[in-house]
Amino acid sequence: MQENQRVSDMADEVLLRQAAARVERTGELFEVALKAILETEAGQQLGELRDGSHRDERAKWWQEDLLRERARERGRPH
Repeated sequence: MQENQRVSDMADEVLLRQAAARVERTGELFEVALKAILETEAGQQLGELRDGSHRDERAKWWQEDLLRERARERGRPH
């Protein structure tokens, strides 16, 4: 992750890296591999990050906020 990287750029980078790895393993065309990645649960979540409401936030700030929110949730009684 780069210091000023946006959430959408971070998610896109991960998706592209996963698709490239799948191409290496399977020999599929890149477009086919990316489509297959986007159909997985993790790929759908990354797609939502890439295209969703947090897409323009700086990735570092978004991740820090996410960690704080998860810590708050763990500290709450259920």
